[in-house]
Amino acid sequence: MKHTVSAQQPDNTRKEDTTPANTTQADEELQHDDVESEPPLIKDPLQPYNRAIFTFNDKTYHYFVKPIYTGYNSMVPEKARVSVKNFFTNIKMPVRFFNCLFQGKLKGAGTELARFVINSTVGVAGLFDPAKSKFHLERHERDFGQTLAKHKMNSGIYIVWPFLGPSTVRDTVGLVGDAALNPLSWISYFFLTPLEGFGNYSYDAVNDFSIDKGQTYENITEPAIDPYIALQDSYIQNRGKKTKE
Repeated sequence: MKHTVSAQQPDNTRKEDTTPANTTQADEELQHDDVESEPPLIKDPLQPYNRAIFTFNDKTYHYFVKPIYTGYNSMVPEKARVSVKNFFTNIKMPVRFFNCLFQGKLKGAGTELARFVINSTVGVAGLFDPAKSKFHLERHERDFGQTLAKHKMNSGIYIVWPFLGPSTVRDTVGLVGDAALNPLSWISYFFLTPLEGFGNYSYDAVNDFSIDKGQTYENITEPAIDPYIALQDSYIQNRGKKTKE
């Protein structure tokens, strides 16, 4: 789907002002906010390729990933799976911490550092999240794609990657930046074989699917007439919202 915006031709015809005389500044600001809240228009010149990769990813999910996490769910209790998620989330703290700094969110960076100290000690190496349950310190989800957006980098075209799913040029660069900040990348590079490193990332992803039970993905794609467009729109709107936070 290629989004285009047509240029508006100048109109010198005088038009009747139909705006009510009692329109308040708040009304005008609300209208302005509504315009700003619209999802950005992102071009999709690679749609044939993107659709092919989407189909590949969708079949991989239904015929490979879903059976794996379904079997995993039947063997591993939910509390254990949540602890695994907490562990990986805690390890990836530098991604959130540094992106908070890059975006000028010093309070968020401080919160991430405090969460890491608490969860790494009281939370038994990050298996538990007392920072949230006891100290009410919420996680700040920040990534390098958001950082690039904050510094005015254009999103670029829409692209779908095998296994990774929907992205844009900017968010693809962001993934590389986040990987450089992720301790798992360094552990994999220096201490593990490529296959073992891939296994770590895969296990983290499967564990996340097991907790979500695929509902996020399936709720978007299954009811849709065109699942490709549904996932694309959902991704663009979600990323647009996150870059404004």
